[in-house]
Amino acid sequence: MEQTDLYQLFNTTWTIHRLSPLHHSKDCETLLNNQVALKTYATRLRDHLTGDVLSGVQADTGADENALSKTGALKDCLWQTISPSREASVSQNALSGILVTLEYENIVYKAALLTDSSNDRKGSTTLPLLLTRFPTVLRQTFLAFLSANFDTYISSLRLPSNFLCAGLQAYIGSLQSAKIVDAIRELHLTLSFSSSIAPDLRSLNVNISRTALGDLLRAKASNRGQSLEQKLRSPLIDNLTAYLEEHLAMKLDLDGSDDSKHHVRLSKVVCAPFVLGGEGRVKLVVADKDDDETQSALEAGMKLLGLVVNRAVVGDRSTT
Repeated sequence: MEQTDLYQLFNTTWTIHRLSPLHHSKDCETLLNNQVALKTYATRLRDHLTGDVLSGVQADTGADENALSKTGALKDCLWQTISPSREASVSQNALSGILVTLEYENIVYKAALLTDSSNDRKGSTTLPLLLTRFPTVLRQTFLAFLSANFDTYISSLRLPSNFLCAGLQAYIGSLQSAKIVDAIRELHLTLSFSSSIAPDLRSLNVNISRTALGDLLRAKASNRGQSLEQKLRSPLIDNLTAYLEEHLAMKLDLDGSDDSKHHVRLSKVVCAPFVLGGEGRVKLVVADKDDDETQSALEAGMKLLGLVVNRAVVGDRSTT
């Protein structure tokens, strides 16, 4: 059985989408861990890509046409089951799914379909999160292939301010207190503004140095009016909110608890171990080493990716 592990999802910038269940009863009863089925769809996708399906699209894609012209011929198309075994031993994370690899002569493109639970039922499989690293025209072709072959509905997955805040909190909460600053290093936040209050200012970048990050983590936040969950979490968000209000006169609801009354939102979080973009971009970073620091980063990254998978599941019922 050809398998790969979740480590393949690190150190790559992904565009994220939400998938409805994949229906495959006309071809096979099960999909995950079904080598025959995976080879069938890999062959079908390869035939699809090596035919004329892109010829009518490339003429209007400009930069994407140029990018695809440099890839060379498609050498291999591989679908593999993603095994959670390596990461499960570290974080007990149940993430699994399918990794799709397109190997061209000059570049390798990847996509991953993920779930956080066992959802491979007879005739259909639930893999709610789709990650792709493709140029636009190739991504559109791949999405069309999934829709045609699995009767699945695909939509862009946006990450609202409160999710970005929760993701940052979850990552920090997964690390030992003494290691947080060393892991995060510097923190870069992008704040976006509604056109009604700042028609000429679309975004503002806030850069927090390693020293300032340590100060914000150590400072004791006010617990007045907070829920028990808020009191138990890292003081970073509360202290950062207070700092921006004091020094920039900017009333900012970073955790998105009341988006309807605020016109400033958190739209991107960038630090050494990860990137979360509200427009639907994710990157997790981990060193290719077998040491305690790498294992800690792997565990924290898996927890963060699990939140993104869960967001794909519940996103339709959440405010975006």
